[in-house]
This record gives sequence, structure tokens and C-alpha cells, in this order.
Amino acid sequence: MKMDEIEISVIAPCFNEEDNIEPLSRRLGDALSPLGVAFELICVDDASTDSTKQRIQQAQDKYDYVVGAFHDVNQGIVGGWRTGYEKSRGKYVVTIDADLQYRPEDIVTMYERINRGDADMVQGWRKVQVKRGLVRWIFTAGFSFLLNLVFWMRLKDNKSGFILYRRDVLGDLLDYRSSFAYFQHFITIAANSKGYRIQQVPVTFDQRHSGESFIQNPFKFSFQAALDIPKAIWEYRITRPHRKVEKQ
Repeated sequence: MKMDEIEISVIAPCFNEEDNIEPLSRRLGDALSPLGVAFELICVDDASTDSTKQRIQQAQDKYDYVVGAFHDVNQGIVGGWRTGYEKSRGKYVVTIDADLQYRPEDIVTMYERINRGDADMVQGWRKVQVKRGLVRWIFTAGFSFLLNLVFWMRLKDNKSGFILYRRDVLGDLLDYRSSFAYFQHFITIAANSKGYRIQQVPVTFDQRHSGESFIQNPFKFSFQAALDIPKAIWEYRITRPHRKVEKQ
């Protein structure tokens, strides 16, 4: 597989995901192989304290489409996106969680949707949430509603990070000035501000395959995420940065 032939790059930030690397790699390959296009899965180990790094290395040996990247210090989800983006070569880039709550199989639907030609990015909105706790659901839905209200948007699931982008679009969106704690919640805000076309497709949101979420206290996490909203208002409502990608 030549790097310049890759159609889809999938970026999965990984922190203590040792038991998720193998099923993620296998399921992604099973899902995308029938498309008949070249693809890669970039697993970014974010200074895990378990055997995630070793599991990624094992996956690289087993699957020719798996690419490993390794942080010496923890950089968070967006840091994983940046590293994965720098390593990626695909025409399209997908951001996905490594815990298999988002199904790799749904990337096929997202890819088919962007090929209609009327979108710069396709976001998976969590229409079906399998055994989702009520508190987590309320906070997720409430924060998404708040983002829509503040930034004059009408997305069904504004904060979903399961997105397929045109490659150049993701690179532009990762270029921002404010110091966000959780920029991953504002990726569609940034896209809307810059005039990129966003489409959504329904996806299923499962329970974690294995391991624990980094969100141990939803109340504390939501409060900290809310503190990013004034920064986003300044960045995307007041100063409104220009897009760096030509319209297609």
C-alpha cells in the first residue's frame, strides 16, 4: 500500500486502551476493506500507563494498515488528533475514539455521504445510545443544546467527535489561537464559523468495549468544558478567523 494512494486515514487517540487496540484494528479492516480503497488506522498512544504501546506495535505487525505514533507525555485528545494528522496521508481523515463506543462500521456511511459532494465534513450524530446512563445522556444533550443556542446552529449532536473530514479542512480547524481545555467539543463550532459545510448521519453509540472513560465526574467535566465557551465566543463569534482552504 503506497502512502500517496491512501483514501481514508482514521485517527484514534489512545490512553490506556490496551484491550481495545486489537478489536478496533480488526473491525476497522473488516469494515473498510470492501470499499476497495486504501486506508490506514493511526493509533496515537498518549503516554499510556498500561500496555497500550505494546498492543499498538503488535497491531502494526499484524495489520499492514495500522500505523503507530507514541507520545512521551500526555497531550489529550486534540494532541492525539494533531499527531495523527501529521502522520496521515489520506484524502479524507476520520477522528474516532479507541474505545469502540463509536462503531468503525459507520465510517462507511460517512464516506458514502461525503462523496455526494455537498459536504466538507460528515459528523456522526448519536441517534441510538446503547445503555447510556441517564446522567451522562442529560449532560451530553444539554451541552449540545447549549452550543447550538450560543452559536446559532441546529446540529442534532453538536459535540460528537466522530467526524470524517476532507483532509485540508481538519488541518485548518486544528489551527486556533485560544487556550481551550477541551477543544474537541468545539470542532463543529470552528467549522461553522469558517463556513465549512457540515452534514450529519445517524450512528450507534455503544458502551465502552473495555477500560474506563477519562470522564469520571460528569458534573466536574461539564463545568470545566463550559469554561471554554467564552473563549469560543471570542474565537468564533467576535474575531471570526478566516478559512485557509479554498472552496470546492
